[in-house]
Amino acid sequence: MDRLRHLTLIAAASLASAVCACDEKPQGEAPSRFAGVTKPAAGASATAFCEKTWDEGKGPRVALPALRQLETEKQSPAERSWRWVNVWATWCAPCVEEMGLLGKWREALAREGLPVAFELLSIDEPDAELALRALLKKKLPGPVKWVRATDDVAPWFEAIGVSRDAAIPIHALFSPDGRLRCVRVGALHAQDYGAVRALIRSTAGAAR
Repeated sequence: MDRLRHLTLIAAASLASAVCACDEKPQGEAPSRFAGVTKPAAGASATAFCEKTWDEGKGPRVALPALRQLETEKQSPAERSWRWVNVWATWCAPCVEEMGLLGKWREALAREGLPVAFELLSIDEPDAELALRALLKKKLPGPVKWVRATDDVAPWFEAIGVSRDAAIPIHALFSPDGRLRCVRVGALHAQDYGAVRALIRSTAGAAR
């Protein structure tokens, strides 16, 4: 009887311990559904920054999906410049928040003789036009291009090598020869600049 009582007490203690562990609150902030990749450490390589990479001259040439008409500031790409397509939407808070960071990176890269032409590819629905035009009044890193139909987005995602239901923001970097070199799924961080700079410098035609 004493042995049975002893085993019962052990089982009760184990159950209580398990319940306590489940009730404990996780440490740190809850992960965002837009955080598609792990946050790279400072000084991370281009390989760590990009979810997918292609060697110079090996990546595909990918045209943008059909677009809606939208008046926006035009940006004339510099000769032999990189092209950065940022897939975003007005309802995506991380997408909007990182616009300022993209603008700072564009200016910093230009000062180093590494010009980059940004294209902000909005996947907003037609009823988001007011919200989209409100953002156009702010200083953005590049011209806004609005996808004509959301059904056109999934095939384009596949063309750049990501899942049809991938979360945004998504960043696709094309080298001066027009070929895809890097795709990043997830928000950017200030410490990623070194990896981006290294990737752009790695192209012989862009390095100075």
